[in-house]
Amino acid sequence: MPKLFVDPLDITIPFEKAETVRDILQREGIFIESPCNGKGICGKCGVWVKNGQDVPETEHQNITPEQAANGLRLACLLTPEHDLRIELPVDFSLDAKRLRQAQRILEGERLSWSRVVPAVSLRKAKGKYWFSYQDQDTILPIDAWKEGFTPKGLAIDLGTTSMVVSLLSLQSGEELATSSSLNPQVKFGHDIMTRIQHASTHEGLAALAGIVRSGLNELIDQVCIDSQSDAMEILDVVVGGNTTMLQIAAEIDPAPLGRVPFTVGIQGASSYPASRFGLRINPVARVYVPPIVHAFVGTDISAGLLMSEGFFDDQQALLFMDIGTNGEMGLNLRGRRLMTSTAAGPAFEGAGLSSGMRASFGAVETVSTDGRNIRLETVGNAPIKGICGSGLMDLIAVLLRLGVLDVSGRMLHPEETDQLPEAIRERVAFLYDQAAFRLEEGVYLTQRDVRQVQLAKAAVRAAMEGILQEAGSESSELDRIVIAGGFGFSLNPENLEAIGMLPQGSKGKVIFAGNTSRSGCAWLLVDTSYRRFLEEKMQAVTHVSIAERADFMDLFVQRMHFPPQ
Repeated sequence: MPKLFVDPLDITIPFEKAETVRDILQREGIFIESPCNGKGICGKCGVWVKNGQDVPETEHQNITPEQAANGLRLACLLTPEHDLRIELPVDFSLDAKRLRQAQRILEGERLSWSRVVPAVSLRKAKGKYWFSYQDQDTILPIDAWKEGFTPKGLAIDLGTTSMVVSLLSLQSGEELATSSSLNPQVKFGHDIMTRIQHASTHEGLAALAGIVRSGLNELIDQVCIDSQSDAMEILDVVVGGNTTMLQIAAEIDPAPLGRVPFTVGIQGASSYPASRFGLRINPVARVYVPPIVHAFVGTDISAGLLMSEGFFDDQQALLFMDIGTNGEMGLNLRGRRLMTSTAAGPAFEGAGLSSGMRASFGAVETVSTDGRNIRLETVGNAPIKGICGSGLMDLIAVLLRLGVLDVSGRMLHPEETDQLPEAIRERVAFLYDQAAFRLEEGVYLTQRDVRQVQLAKAAVRAAMEGILQEAGSESSELDRIVIAGGFGFSLNPENLEAIGMLPQGSKGKVIFAGNTSRSGCAWLLVDTSYRRFLEEKMQAVTHVSIAERADFMDLFVQRMHFPPQ
């Protein structure tokens, strides 16, 4: 039987000759974007074939001749007959089994999926279906139910920039399908304060709530199509997100989140009717909102801590960081637990930059140098279209080592490059009245982009130092630094040190945990005993308003500079 070799998961899958690559992957719990459900229309299920010259092309208007020559094929149209090695796109997702195998999280004993304890139970009596929720005594009829249905639930990561929806069985805990997209609210602004301002009127709130609900329902429709499920089978939902995203989705005025005393209008550790979030699922379904520590620390963080149980181990010293538009972090100093947040801005996600983009095909994701030239690697080995967060961190570190940037963040002008190697000197330019560094024709890192990175990394580093000082500790005492966030796996700890986002000497302590919000929500969905566990543990977590510390601005200004190379 022929085999499919799948990178970067390093797994081997036997297959029948009549199967498409998309079918093979889905059978094994590996999902790639495929909005047209395998009909060869959308052109989004691209995979890279390592021996492309020996594999027939899958012609599509989205595939250029150069990409085809380099091995890009549509998984839904590729039916291999012999052994084949492929590389997955960056935005693939995994079911629960594969997730546990592939996700690099803390070593040691972890919370187990060995049992399934759903929030809802179903039974059939007197010709009707009846349901009850774990925390309620009442048993009620469920009308929108059919013979053959099985109870299912959703784990939703509602981010400022992107959204992820996973469909899971409430009988087995199996992850059935996952789909993701940009948060459609980005057209109203990339940062939270802009969204709050826009949603502070009745009309604005209705517009933002309507567009995000529409986006979520499209993802729900997609996971139902991919898993051959019915939306009426969905009876329970767990949602992770910052408080602004949650309140807008629930159409609760977010304005109090943007002004002192920063009042939260949505109740954590509570369940709401699914209709409150506008979800087109079974009318009896509920949405569980995990505990909320503070207006600036949402359920994406509390749920994500389940994927880093060292945070609840009194014998460990651990810093948990979720890096994105907002930089939230939690410190466990051997039983003393603190949480804080900082406004990092969208630079880490590639937004707001002259050539920034998400980590999709053509995004520069890795940058390295041999001292004479630079090497740029893109997602999917596609032609360069822009640069994403991980590539941005690498590029800044490389330019510091080459001397194109100095510790203040100033970029050399073309007339100042005599001492640079020729291949580097040719990339230094002057663009739109500012210094710039060319990656490709039309793709640049500008002086203003560098300043955006400095602001973002200074905010994260200042918050990190502030929370450690609040606990009377310092980074050298930490056993581990867990970094969560969608782009974490592509980050280079050495380069994070080089740009000063992490303290010197900490690169060996870094563990990347991926999208812990989605994973944590899945755990809370599959086994509701973790809801009680998390609710109890989070009561003992203290929030620290780092920005109100007298020395925060001094820390922030100090960390604007890059470390000497």
